[in-house]
Amino acid sequence: MNIRKSVFALVFFCALLFKLTAQPVISQKQDIAIFSLGYYGWNIPSQALGSIDGEIQKVFSDLGRFTILGVTQRFSSNDINSFIDTVKRSKQSDFTMPEKFQFGESFLTEGEFNRLTGAFIVVVPVVVEFNSYYDFENLKYKTSIKTNISFLDMAANGSLLAIKTIETSGSHDKNQFESIQSAISSIPPQLQFAVRSIPQFQINTRILSISGSTVRLQMGSDMGIQKGDEYAVIESATIEGFDDSRESGLIVIKEVSREVSTGQVLYKSGSLGKDTQLREIPRLGTELDLYLHSIGDSSAGSIVPGLRATLSRGFYSFRPFVAAQIPVALMQDFLVFELIPLEIIPVNALIGGEYVINVGRLSVAPSAAFGASYFSVTTPISSTDTDFLSHVGIQAAVRVAYLLGRNSRVFADLGYESWIAITDLFGNQSYSGTMIGAGFTFKL
Repeated sequence: MNIRKSVFALVFFCALLFKLTAQPVISQKQDIAIFSLGYYGWNIPSQALGSIDGEIQKVFSDLGRFTILGVTQRFSSNDINSFIDTVKRSKQSDFTMPEKFQFGESFLTEGEFNRLTGAFIVVVPVVVEFNSYYDFENLKYKTSIKTNISFLDMAANGSLLAIKTIETSGSHDKNQFESIQSAISSIPPQLQFAVRSIPQFQINTRILSISGSTVRLQMGSDMGIQKGDEYAVIESATIEGFDDSRESGLIVIKEVSREVSTGQVLYKSGSLGKDTQLREIPRLGTELDLYLHSIGDSSAGSIVPGLRATLSRGFYSFRPFVAAQIPVALMQDFLVFELIPLEIIPVNALIGGEYVINVGRLSVAPSAAFGASYFSVTTPISSTDTDFLSHVGIQAAVRVAYLLGRNSRVFADLGYESWIAITDLFGNQSYSGTMIGAGFTFKL
């Protein structure tokens, strides 16, 4: 009887231990302290500094997964190393706490230093390149900004967790400050992706319930989850004490509430159930298509290679896109007065939207778009190009796509396109007809 009880107790203990170790990892909000932008050695207008500080703070706020502590001091690149050394020394038993800490031109009181070291992560942005000038060749102001953002792990004695480099540029025809603001406005999307690509900041969550191919998962807008976000299904395993976890499925978010999100299972191997581990897949939020279309039987537009960018993050069923394509047969070379050679390259620019219906790896997406064509005319003796509108057009199509893996898909298009010539320069002609084609999608 005692042996039986012992065996039963051992089995119960093993089952309990397995249950405890198999619990999914759930992300929590993390405390971060964000320094103001360091810019030593660069002449940056004070308005621009305030704008950059605001944009950086807003990125971390919009991500939702952080509790933010703002810091008014600005560090240079050299100050970061000094700060890390001081944090490490402060953990030693013989360290004497001063009333003030000096890092380059910045000062921290004892209270400010203790508050920073109590944060989980310290973020230090520093401008490493700033160039704003007037481009006399293109007759416009141009600005380029390069910012290094260091992430320091205070739980690991201030060790460097990651450094992300953000490079942006902007231009304006008449106003230099507007060109600077244009460069600043490009910082948020790059920085948000950079932060989400750091493993320590990626969201880990779990399935709450499942019904067919629809799952409900823990977390929502409170942690910055958006429509179109993708989560990998994680199959946890260990071999001889080493982690052998792997991705075994893909889920895309289609609805978001404050604390719960709804996802569509695109593919999986094995079964899903309550508490299945999910992990965020960081993406820029754009899908890039390379395609080749054939339009009707007209020689003017028969072969049309193209490039399309579709917004995916923040969208699920309806998604907007822009596209550019070249009707190859309209490309021409001319001799004007038998002296000046002209090279003419036609480009169709389109803007439209699609409505995606996902059925596992397969998807069907009707779409519509309108656009305009222009001819880019270049000569070897001219430093600038001459562009003029040549056509207006419409496109209606249905796309059938198959997801190859989490990062790519192949597709076939069938539809109708019509491009009407609005000028007769260089013999422009209208073309239209049934459009068929195929292509490849990269999920960025």
